[in-house]
Amino acid sequence: MSYPELQQLVLLYQFFSSPLAAKVAMMWRSVLMLSLVCFMFGSVNGLGGKRLMCYFSSDSPKTKGYGRYTANEIPLELCSDVIYRGISFPEWRRGSYFFDNAEIQQLGGFMYTVKARSAAVRSFVTVLERGKEALSYSIMAEIPERRRAFVKAILELLEQYGLGGVEIAWEWPGTMVKFGGISSDRESLISLLTDVRAGLKSRNKELLFFGAVYPKVLRESYRVTSICQLVDYVTLFTFDMRPHTNNVADVHAPMRNRSFETESNRARTNVVDGVETWIDFGCPPKKLILGIGLFGQAYTLANPASYNVGAPTVGPGAEGQYYYEGYYPYYELCLLIRSGWSLFYDPIGQMPFAVRGNQWMSYEDTTSIGVKMNFVQEKRLGGVILQYVDYDDFWGFCGTRNPLTTFIYQRLQQIPSDIGFAIEWNKK
Repeated sequence: MSYPELQQLVLLYQFFSSPLAAKVAMMWRSVLMLSLVCFMFGSVNGLGGKRLMCYFSSDSPKTKGYGRYTANEIPLELCSDVIYRGISFPEWRRGSYFFDNAEIQQLGGFMYTVKARSAAVRSFVTVLERGKEALSYSIMAEIPERRRAFVKAILELLEQYGLGGVEIAWEWPGTMVKFGGISSDRESLISLLTDVRAGLKSRNKELLFFGAVYPKVLRESYRVTSICQLVDYVTLFTFDMRPHTNNVADVHAPMRNRSFETESNRARTNVVDGVETWIDFGCPPKKLILGIGLFGQAYTLANPASYNVGAPTVGPGAEGQYYYEGYYPYYELCLLIRSGWSLFYDPIGQMPFAVRGNQWMSYEDTTSIGVKMNFVQEKRLGGVILQYVDYDDFWGFCGTRNPLTTFIYQRLQQIPSDIGFAIEWNKK
């Protein structure tokens, strides 16, 4: 080593041993922490890094009467993300996939209004399977040529309308449910997500996956760790978990199961077990977005004298003013249950229900949603997704406008950011 090099080493040693070096290190640590805090707290609509994703039903502009809802009614000051749900699976023609022109035009009008109202809100589109297309995802995902064509169609759609990403709503891959797909779906799903991820990454767009919480699907149709490595978020199907065909009166999004639920698949189909299974199978909690349904689910009781949770039913409840039988948006049910309904609360499922004659309806209110928000905080989940934002009381029929969405937004604001641990580290 030369003498000048030795002098440089001595000077460096003296500097890093001095009080000045300690002050410089502390200054840079503080700058780093401030930058991280600004990023986390300023990036998502004031929600400290949590997401409040709002599904917008593509059918809502066609709802009759006071139920009609357009992009102008969305509370963009509350939603960090708006997800247009959705467009039908594209049609395969001559080696390419084509989306329905009428649906695309409707999406274009929606996006024009959203962008005119807010430059900050993120926007997504959901690609759905509807009825006759139940095997569309299975067929496409299994064939590499079709996967490439599907990704190409998605990317063109996102670029055309300035969308921030796509939600893949392949609800029932595999053969574990009677309306599912084919046996190779478990692996094909990963191939599809890999290809979509590769296409989106180069364009700085996000990938969402609509994930079920049914035990059989989680265990045998998903490779959870791989899914969560590929997607930005999993939007959880933690609502509408009790179909009318069960012929049992039950709250539609119970936190836990009750003693009368003994069937193996149903016994662990609830919010707590569903989320914890995703985590236990290898999904980071910050990638899980809890679904909350802003609607009531109604049943017709077999015997009006037997109305506790678990009572026998004979089918869906009566049809309301706005939607098909058995379902009521919150803006309708909040008025309805004030007119002669008796109100009850399921202490284990932790949701309210109302009874009038042979009609039985479960729904969410601020009490039950508060329980779910505590769970989001406890598990350090990535946020909440609303099914649908257009079901909230957007007219203010029962008080203030959008009361449930506002409650969730305010509660998310109160949850400490996950960066808190780093702030504590900086104090040491």
